[in-house]
Amino acid sequence: MSDAEFSKMINNYFQNDYRERGKVKWNGYFLSDHTSALKREAQAKNAVPVKLPMMSLTASQNILRHASANYGFVTIQQNIEDTDGNLVPNVTGLVDGFSDLGVYINESYITFENIRAVVKEE
Repeated sequence: MSDAEFSKMINNYFQNDYRERGKVKWNGYFLSDHTSALKREAQAKNAVPVKLPMMSLTASQNILRHASANYGFVTIQQNIEDTDGNLVPNVTGLVDGFSDLGVYINESYITFENIRAVVKEE
């Protein structure tokens, strides 16, 4: 068989006979770690935060200033509810900075009036 005949036969096979299995072909490449991480992420996304006791503005600001000075992580619970009456997800991260009316956590701006509670992470 010459190279031209072989090439023609291969081209004919892929154009007429070969059936791509699509996604089924790639399912074996997903590691169990990846699958379980996706499940954990979905659970965390759908979790409803437990309401923490309301903190005073002064107490919240003191914790935020201390965390900012010591590069500590904080979790901020906002006093904002969604349409179902659940609080919006908590914001966790380092304090990036302050303004007169709020604080920046992981490039998210949260006004002081919306802060329900601040928890210093260990």
